[in-house]
Amino acid sequence: MKDRYVIGVDIGGTFTDCVVVDDDGRITIGKAASTPPDFHEGFINAIGVAATRIGISADELIARARAIVHGCTVATNALVEKRTSKTALLTTAGHGDTLFFMQAGHRLASLDAREIAHLAGHTKPESLVPKSLVVEVDERVAADGTVVVELDESRARELVRDLVAQGVESFAVTLLWATANDRHERLLGQIIAEEAPDAFLSLSCDVSPRPGEYQRTVATVINAMIGPVTSTYLKQLDARLQAHGYDGALSVMSCTGGLIDADLASSLPLLTIGSGPVAGLIGAGRLARASADGRDESQINVITGDMGGTTFDVGVIRRGQPVSRAETRHGQYEYFVPTLDVRSVGSGGGSIVAFDDATQSLRVGPQSAGAVPGPAAYLRGGEQATVTDADLVLGYLNPEYFLGGDLALGVQAARDALESAGRPLGFSVEQTAAAAARIVDDQMADAIRLSSIQQGYDPRSCVMYAYGGAGAVHGPQVARSLGIRTLVVPLGDLAAGWSAFGVAASDAVLVQDMPLTLASPFDPDALNKAWKQLEDDVRSAMPAAMRESDPILERSVELRFTMQVNQLRIPAPDGVYGPDEVAQVLRTFEEEYERLYGQGSGYPLAGFMITSLRVSARARLTAVELTAAEAGTPHDAAPEGVRDVIWYELGPQPVPTPVYRGDALVKGSCVTGPAIVEFVDTTLVLRQGQRAMVDPYDSIVIAT
Repeated sequence: MKDRYVIGVDIGGTFTDCVVVDDDGRITIGKAASTPPDFHEGFINAIGVAATRIGISADELIARARAIVHGCTVATNALVEKRTSKTALLTTAGHGDTLFFMQAGHRLASLDAREIAHLAGHTKPESLVPKSLVVEVDERVAADGTVVVELDESRARELVRDLVAQGVESFAVTLLWATANDRHERLLGQIIAEEAPDAFLSLSCDVSPRPGEYQRTVATVINAMIGPVTSTYLKQLDARLQAHGYDGALSVMSCTGGLIDADLASSLPLLTIGSGPVAGLIGAGRLARASADGRDESQINVITGDMGGTTFDVGVIRRGQPVSRAETRHGQYEYFVPTLDVRSVGSGGGSIVAFDDATQSLRVGPQSAGAVPGPAAYLRGGEQATVTDADLVLGYLNPEYFLGGDLALGVQAARDALESAGRPLGFSVEQTAAAAARIVDDQMADAIRLSSIQQGYDPRSCVMYAYGGAGAVHGPQVARSLGIRTLVVPLGDLAAGWSAFGVAASDAVLVQDMPLTLASPFDPDALNKAWKQLEDDVRSAMPAAMRESDPILERSVELRFTMQVNQLRIPAPDGVYGPDEVAQVLRTFEEEYERLYGQGSGYPLAGFMITSLRVSARARLTAVELTAAEAGTPHDAAPEGVRDVIWYELGPQPVPTPVYRGDALVKGSCVTGPAIVEFVDTTLVLRQGQRAMVDPYDSIVIAT
């Protein structure tokens, strides 16, 4: 078929973004309101907007798609909105309280320092599963995999029937030491499939096969809770795409940093949580490496800031590669699932601006107006003020050119909402808008500090990539406040749908862990045997399309000092191991440990302990590439007009500010702040003295 396309779609809390890449590398963006709970409607609508810009129908675009790839937030939204299925947990007799114990201090996860210090106020979160639906089964496996007590199959069958009678829709199975021998879990899963064929089944040996009973249980339960809603959504979406003429397979972005097939996403929806922000980080890494001008990848250090309608998501690229972490959090619950380290705060364009009775001050977020009803300025019934309303009143946004004029903004509605929010403080509308903008900028700067400084990275040594619909609006001030010298708005207007581009540009990925407990000195032969088995398992689990695309296997190993509790995952060398390769692994571990915890914090004299091995397979399924044109001759662009803008750092008085049209800028065009640059899908707000230039990739590079 002539003129084929790769379509990437990312669903956010407010907007659904679509990026279409044709065979010649031309990129088209489409943006539509998200449509909860029927998210597939917004998915098709966003494709329709992109199709209109290309000049064809949505049906024709979908039918001519070479691949459709998806950043899916259905699982995330189901957790946040508590639209989860009735779930039962089956576990080994004597271990039914694992979830409720929360492994001592781990209940403090996600709390800030003030909450941790307030001991009298400590509470455990609402349980993921009520105690009435936690069922203990008779079985026991020893730590070495030996079966001590056989599974009582008849009793287990009775228990499952009773849970079905109680209306249970999803089953989570976590048996003690299933990491050493999963036979009883598999057998119990077979019983559940026979007694409850329509129920969703989540086995810990599939979800999180690594030691750590509490984290493994959390992961398995959350996977079960979101399983039915995610699998139903993906089936509905697949049916809609087929009805529009798509004959290919749908791929879904995972939190591990790559694409997985829709069937795997349906059975392991846990892997899709946070996949949209992860996709943006992947796209930023691709662009940073492409624009490195031959520099060593080890010199590439990037901080990403994705400001959408609901959240601000921060990621870090260190030495050319996205930073990852071994554990993930849902509120105060921690679980083991490999993910890129993207951290979110409730600071987006739709974040609600309101008076806080407790602090007697103005608060921004974390609650959001979302897609429905949205900011007051959208004129869709929203009455609460949001950051978007503040940006409009300050003059950052053009009410007649929002989304290229597809959505006219109501200035008076925004003013009314801000007046109500600021009234208890005696603030004028403009003062409330300025305060809201300053607060949200400071919150985003703090989020970057948490993701960089507290992880051992200096943001001043990094380039910042700002994207998402509001990233270019607030990114320049956030970068300046952090001392970051260079800010990039990637590919200009495409920054508004950058996560969708990241999805389209991602590789297929398959990750498998092997629980393994080895104490030093390590036997190279034992490691070689384990690596071979794990790599063989990965190859056999690959879908055909991935197997045919020359996949690359990457190893990593998780270690700790024998007498310390902090575990780190580090890259491991390929090939056959001898003493030199083992020594290299230990050196890398010690260097990373001291970078994170300080010089001298390790205790190598006590020895080392390997806790798990991991093999990741990657393969290119799409041909999306970033290519640079010739650099343009630097020249000052001509403004289209002037608009009054309130710059909160200068005071409350409006300042006449030049306004530029983004589509009039070419490679080499320069703009000096203060200035407003209006694109179709986003707006760049340059602060005083900042200078922006369009580079060969059409990115806007800003000296802050």
